Amino acid sequence: MMAKDKSTTPKPSHVLIFVEGETDEVFFKALMDYYASISDWKLPPYDICNLRGVTRYTSKLLAKLKNEYLPSARNSGYKIKAVCCTYDTDVFEVRQPQIVNWSKLGKSVKRMGIEQFVLVSVRSSIEDWILDDMDTLCDYLNIKKQPKSLQGGDGYHKMMYLYSLARKTYKKGYETRGIISALNFGVIREKRKDVLTPLEVALGINA
Repeated sequence: MMAKDKSTTPKPSHVLIFVEGETDEVFFKALMDYYASISDWKLPPYDICNLRGVTRYTSKLLAKLKNEYLPSARNSGYKIKAVCCTYDTDVFEVRQPQIVNWSKLGKSVKRMGIEQFVLVSVRSSIEDWILDDMDTLCDYLNIKKQPKSLQGGDGYHKMMYLYSLARKTYKKGYETRGIISALNFGVIREKRKDVLTPLEVALGINA
């Protein structure tokens, strides 16, 4: 029997998900756990990388691909199928010119041999997505009567107001693990379906 030609054997695929901050890191890790729980097919291997600032999409992402992720893929015998960049849109809504040229970044990523470049725009911030599941938030905070509206000019300040109703203080970052782990991601997925679909396609979600 002839040995299989390794050059024609498809390499396992890998997906990289870049986030801009700690709260987004916690959120997308929980989202991936949700996807794994509903999908009939096993998710491809993936990494979530926190760049710690949206401006680092320009300065750091390509360097990490070139110096870390692509060499690791070559050495371990897999390929990076998709790079996904998640970002809160709030900073782009108030600053001109745009601080990240997504089109240019996507072309640079594909020149490295990566098939898919996916953008997940979180409008306007990750707190707005968390607020999609008000039922869970109120249960978690033991707020008996769900408010009809929330004070605040953006998602972050609305979260602060909601927490104040429970005599608590909302803190961004890794301290959101408790509330985020309690969320009903089915509700959030339904409300953000258009934005999440490209990510789900890259992951092969079939649910």
